[in-house]
Amino acid sequence: MPALSDAIAQLERDRDRFTIQAPEDWAQGRTLYGGMTLALAHEAARLYFDDLPPLKSAQCVFVGPAQGKLHFLPGILRKGRSTTMVAVEAVSDDGPVLRASFVFAAPQASGIEVTPPPLPDVLPPDEAGPLFPGNNSRAPGFTANFDMRLGAGSQGGSGGEPMMATWAKFIDQPGVDATTALLALADAPPPAAIVRFPVMGPLSSVTWHIDLLEEPDNVDGWHLLRAEAEQAEDGMTTQDMKLWSEDGRCLAIGRQQIAVFV
Repeated sequence: MPALSDAIAQLERDRDRFTIQAPEDWAQGRTLYGGMTLALAHEAARLYFDDLPPLKSAQCVFVGPAQGKLHFLPGILRKGRSTTMVAVEAVSDDGPVLRASFVFAAPQASGIEVTPPPLPDVLPPDEAGPLFPGNNSRAPGFTANFDMRLGAGSQGGSGGEPMMATWAKFIDQPGVDATTALLALADAPPPAAIVRFPVMGPLSSVTWHIDLLEEPDNVDGWHLLRAEAEQAEDGMTTQDMKLWSEDGRCLAIGRQQIAVFV
């Protein structure tokens, strides 16, 4: 399985846009995996504007299938003294794919401090069982790029509480910008509502908001991704998401809405 760096290296600049043939090894059904799509959008912004401060927040709408030849078009929304806001639109030959907004901001002196949530009490990676036990044939193709283990919560279809705390790491070291790698990792596990699925079925991310609490130095090792479904009905589920490094630093907090077809 090619490393993340092999896929990112295919992103080619063509004047004001970046183009790539959607890498099949990162597909979820007929579309590119959502985390990879946002990672490519971030990489396009980072390459187009070479003086950006660290990423603090990203919001995106997954508009249509990310398949075939994809074009990422970055543009400035606003540039201030310490904060730069960038929009990236992704389109394919069939129409719009993604609309993303990124907030990049340099650290500023502040008189307040609130401690991020601590690493929850979960099994360590070497004691946790595989996220997809037994026959893995129904897992999306992109999951072959990750080692994922269930540290706490319930397996898909078990009917338990809709929470999953998943240890995840890249099979091959990502070898790219650490923030780009973090975005590619942060959306890897299935939504927590899968615990309540009566039968396994298709799903598709609709929106994703992720705030980075600190700039990652590398994303080579284990990270804990905790997702808890807060609502699921009428074909949609909304979940809260948090991500920690193995040494206990909370790196990101997010929210996501997913369409489910069961």
